[in-house]
Amino acid sequence: MEHQNYSLSAQQTKLSCHLESICSGCQYLHLDYDEQVKIKIEQLQQLFDHSQIPYGPIEFLSAGLGGLRCRLDFSLQGGRLGLYGKGLHDIVDIDICAQLSPPLQNWLTEFRSYQWPVDKGSIRLRVSPHGKLGAWLDFANIDIKMILEEKNLLKKLQEKAFVEIGQRRKVPVWTGTEFKLHEPQLNVWFNTWMNTIPVDLYCHVASFTQPSLSANKIIAQTISKWVGSFQEPRLIEFGSGIGNLTLSALASAKTILACEIDALSLMGLEKTLEHLPESLDEYKKKLNIFRGDFQRKIVQDFKEFDGILANPPRSGLMNFLDPLENLSLLDRPQFFIYMSCFPESLVVDLGKLKNYGYKLKKCVIVDQFPQTTHYEVLTLLERGN
Repeated sequence: MEHQNYSLSAQQTKLSCHLESICSGCQYLHLDYDEQVKIKIEQLQQLFDHSQIPYGPIEFLSAGLGGLRCRLDFSLQGGRLGLYGKGLHDIVDIDICAQLSPPLQNWLTEFRSYQWPVDKGSIRLRVSPHGKLGAWLDFANIDIKMILEEKNLLKKLQEKAFVEIGQRRKVPVWTGTEFKLHEPQLNVWFNTWMNTIPVDLYCHVASFTQPSLSANKIIAQTISKWVGSFQEPRLIEFGSGIGNLTLSALASAKTILACEIDALSLMGLEKTLEHLPESLDEYKKKLNIFRGDFQRKIVQDFKEFDGILANPPRSGLMNFLDPLENLSLLDRPQFFIYMSCFPESLVVDLGKLKNYGYKLKKCVIVDQFPQTTHYEVLTLLERGN
């Protein structure tokens, strides 16, 4: 895998930013990177200790100190585009951000040249793996109506980018005399990896994805490697989304049942399967999709699976783990792969899994949020005998 296994003895490095004193985005920007690494590892260790979860070495994988993001989420307020300032209720106008990949920084610079007649709203900018530009405008209905009727600004924006509008992700289409909002369209906005093979993922500009293509490669290839350490396992995945982890696990699994509640995400996964390269066509028959709320009601029998893969929201797995209690130890799946960007809920669920006979075998921090307090955690647990 192409990544940096970060060493605490590495040369100390900092990023600089002219907005450091007022922008709230990067809480650790004043620290050398080796100090950031140390803090994140120690924080996770303290959470494990507090929850009495035995653990071994914590591996730390980094894609770099900055310049990682291919997706930017920010706010529009009074003509300013950016994030809320430190201790302020006002938006800090961000023109340059060291967290953005060069293509995304160029897109932000272009986007900032447009004059928006909107006082307040949320915006997402994307650059796809193939360089396509995207913009999601999440404004109030009255502001959306005004932009559609004004016409010229939206025409100019669509010359550069694919545009989605509102919570329903509608696409503005010019009829020759006016704009009409059409149904959402699936496009390639992200990719994952099946071992060493990149796979395009279909979704919307507004869809949830990881923020960084380069960091996501580390995540996907780690998942593929862990699943591949077991003999053709049958997996059940909860919270599959658009299939980012699904496909990376599918590279090494015998079968996967992917469970997800969001219909739009599953539409993206289904289109991704339709457009898999011919060399990967054999994997389609290994994947089944189930739509349901895995946090509240589980209809699947865990005895039918060798492993569980989960990447839940911040709230964690909630009632998902309850069916394990009614199974004998040997009827429970052999292993559990749990990914989370919210370690506080992760350790709660790991405590429950410990009570069900699972032991933490591997733990990896993937630092896809350098210069901030946030990080991604990947854990591999195995059932005792």
